[in-house]
Parts: sequence; structure tokens; C-alpha cells
Amino acid sequence: MNATTPNRRRLLRTAAAVVLGSLSVASLAACSSGSGSSSGGEASGSAEISFWGWVPGLEDLVDQWNEENPDVQVDFHRMTGDDGQKVEAAVDAGAGPDLVQLSTHDLPDYVISDRVQDITEFVSDEEGNYTAASWASVSFDGKVYGIPQGIGPSGMMYREDILAQYGIPVPTTWDEYLEAARALHAANPELYIANMSPTEFGQWVQEVSQAEGSWYSIEDGAWTVGIDDEKSRAIAERWQTLLDEGLVTTEQMWTPEYWALVNAGTIATISYAAWFPSQLALNAEETSGKWRVAPMPVNAGSSNQGDSGGAAVVVLAGAKDPGAAAEFAAWLNGADETQETLITVGGLFPSTTNGLASDALLQESEFYGGQVVNEVFIEAAENTPATWTEGPNFGTATTALTDEFSTVVNGEQTFVQALEKAQKAVVDDLKSRGLSVNE
Repeated sequence: MNATTPNRRRLLRTAAAVVLGSLSVASLAACSSGSGSSSGGEASGSAEISFWGWVPGLEDLVDQWNEENPDVQVDFHRMTGDDGQKVEAAVDAGAGPDLVQLSTHDLPDYVISDRVQDITEFVSDEEGNYTAASWASVSFDGKVYGIPQGIGPSGMMYREDILAQYGIPVPTTWDEYLEAARALHAANPELYIANMSPTEFGQWVQEVSQAEGSWYSIEDGAWTVGIDDEKSRAIAERWQTLLDEGLVTTEQMWTPEYWALVNAGTIATISYAAWFPSQLALNAEETSGKWRVAPMPVNAGSSNQGDSGGAAVVVLAGAKDPGAAAEFAAWLNGADETQETLITVGGLFPSTTNGLASDALLQESEFYGGQVVNEVFIEAAENTPATWTEGPNFGTATTALTDEFSTVVNGEQTFVQALEKAQKAVVDDLKSRGLSVNE
């Protein structure tokens, strides 16, 4: 994970997974120019598979597979920069790879555009090894379009020393969080409970997911957009209070200015996905031993946690041997012998039950004072609702939302007003694509 380009950061950050509600392929097809391609037959006795992905350590796993499976050889290409966009063009031109690692945010677009194949007949036996939410993220109307690769349950990193110094309990609810924010800033006006980055949409998504909300839903072939729904407005009001009372900083995340605030001890908490603790340790080495991880604060009367985004390995439309491709994808993401590498080298938080049970996930962290931080994220994964549904113009939604949020932190409008404008932009874009939309 790095911060080289917005697209690259998004690809890497979503390597952890978002809960995707089960959509209807029939409905998706009714709203588009065609239906999803369907594969048939069984894995052949001899095949060459091309695979594009970005997770660290995949080369070694591909080598292991090739050594053990001489009849199905995999050629791996490491994705960098704008390779994600290149895949779409290549598939449309009939020249794409057989397999690609794909953000689950983008999967509905791939289904609608016939860029992925139905691999249900090859992988239906794999479902029991995955969390229900992660399997839902690749399933539409009983058909499976990929193998989940990691999930991103939420947690809250916090400066134990700062909260202890001012006698502030670790907040467990969002109401307590607001109280802690006020108490901390009152005790020391140079300290803030968090940074509110207008461009970091994943932090917004995880709270919508936690609240059992969703940006999209679909019924009878028509989309409903929920960016401005009641659940999102409640989150917006909380964020607005923190902003209006001057309890948060507003630097763009991943910038030198942001990390300067973190290293200076100006920010007391960071709520984000399971992949973020390693990024914090990498970019704030001088604060080692001062951080701990707790569950993200919950809404009143709920134990839900949230999720900010994820990925899957999918079989693309041009794959000549979808069975062989699906067989490799199932092994890569679900086999017992791959879990440790995916966790320790790849940096993934596993979507599999055998991965969640792996000792490799339960290592003490010196940076977090010897805490086994993944225990927090395992519990969060077990408490993430499966209510989030992806839609066909997620990129439009994130651009609209972050553009509008940027004007909020500048004082030009409120978060609620930003939601209204983003909602309209997404609805208008869906209509421009010829999709049916409920208003």
C-alpha cells in the first residue's frame, strides 16, 4: 500500500473488502445492454492462465502453484499505476487477461458490461470457507462472479498516552466519542480527537456500512440511490458537529502534512480498516508504543462495526478455460497453504474461515505496545452487517461525494447539503447510462 496516485491508493485500500449485498443479475441485465457471460464445462487437462494482481507475495504463490500443477500454468503480471483502467479496455477489445484482482466496488459495472464470467459451477463448494458477507460481495442472484480476496473490518487506533494523560476513557459509542472530543480539546486546544479528511471516502463508507446503510439498492430492475438517506444524514450531522466545534483537523490524508500531525501527537484517534495499522506503523515510527487499537465506536443500541472496501479475483469474459482459471483463483485465496503468505507478505485481512483461524493473524505488535491488534478486527468482521450493496457508478459516487465534502471543510456548505448534491449527481449519471432509477 502506498500513496502514489489516487487510483493506486484506492486499489490497495480496497484490498481489504467491503460487504456487498446480493444483487439480482436478472435486474442488472434488464438495466443494461446485455446479460453477464456464463461459463461452461470443466477445467481442461492443459491450460495457460494469465493473471493480473497487486497483492505483495503473489509471485511466490504463483510459482508454488505452477510447480504443483504442471497442467495448469499461470503467468502473473503485477499491476501498477493505471493498470486497472487498462483491464477494462483490454477486455472490451478481446485481449484481456484470464484473471484479474478487482475492487468489489467495480464488480457491478463489470457484470453489467459483460466483462466477467459466471463461475458458479466451478466454485460453489468454496462458499463454506468464506465469511457470509465476503461471499455476498461476489454473488448476484445466486450466481458467483469471483473469489473474495480479503476483507477490511473497521477499528479505532488511539493514542493511549494522550487519553490517559487527560483522564479520558476510550470511547465505545459515538456519543462517548463526541464527549471525548470535547473534553480533549478543552483540556488542550492543540489536540484533536481525529482528522477529518474530505477525500478519504473509505472512512465515510465504513460508518454507513456500520449503520446498516448502503449507497445503492435494486428492485425490479430499478436502482435506488441512498447516499442522502436517513442513516447517512445521521452520520453527516455527527461529522458536522465535530467540524463546527473545531474538534477535528481537516488535512488530506496520506500527505506529508497529515503524517506530520500524526507524528506530532496532534491527532488522538484514527478510525479505519484492518490494513491501516501497518500503514500507521510505517509512517509514524517515532510514536511506536503509544498507540493501541479498539473497536470503532458504535451507534446507540448496536454492536455493529463497518467495512470500507474490498477486492476479489474474477474470471474475465475472454478467458478460454474459465474452469482452470476459477480453480487457481479458489486455491490462491482459499487453500490452507496460501493463508500465511497472504496475511504476512500480502498484508491481507482474510475473508476465509481458515485464514481467520490462522496463527499468522495473531501476532503481537511492538508498535502497538505488544497488542495483538487483529483480535479487534476479527471481532469487527464478525459484527459487520451484510447490508451494503454496490452500484454501477461507484466511481461517480466517490468523486461527487469527496468533491462536495471538500467544500464542507472550507465552510461553503454543510455535510447534509453535500449529500443532497452528491445524490443528484449519482442519480443523473445512472440515468445518462440508460439505467432505471427510483426517485
